[in-house]
Amino acid sequence: MWNIYFGEWKEGRLKRLAYLGYDVLLMVIGMAVLFGTIMLAGGVQEAFAIPSASIVESMGIMVILFFFLFFMALLVANLNIMAKRIRDMGLPAWGTVVAIILISIVLEVLFPAQQTQMSVAVADVQGQIPTAAVDTQMSQGSLVSNIFNLIVFACLVFIPSDAFNKNKSESQEG
Repeated sequence: MWNIYFGEWKEGRLKRLAYLGYDVLLMVIGMAVLFGTIMLAGGVQEAFAIPSASIVESMGIMVILFFFLFFMALLVANLNIMAKRIRDMGLPAWGTVVAIILISIVLEVLFPAQQTQMSVAVADVQGQIPTAAVDTQMSQGSLVSNIFNLIVFACLVFIPSDAFNKNKSESQEG
């Protein structure tokens, strides 16, 4: 499995179902580590209510650096399996991956993420629970960029192997 994610940079190929499985596995691993990190930082409620400096103090800079490097490794693995799947479809792998990334960046710049502000207040009318208020801002990705990423994922999952090689070989024969 190590070779699937981090090997065969120039000649590896992945079929549709294998790509879907390896991509879902990467997402599950990333989410498990992310939620584990939140739990280590003091739980879900405390992690969203305390400032980022407190997270650094509670976890330490080395732990945060480790998680940063871990998520960079997940990103590299994701790009590698994406390139393998694109190569299996019959397209130039790394050129297409770079084009997808650049299009995503352009869409994020043209259609910026939306900021949502959420205020939550808890009050007990009988006076037994202290009143608390939390004011947070959440950022959602751009709708246009998210739709583009969904279309790219659907293409990677649903376009069959050698779909673009067949068109080239038919045009050369005729």
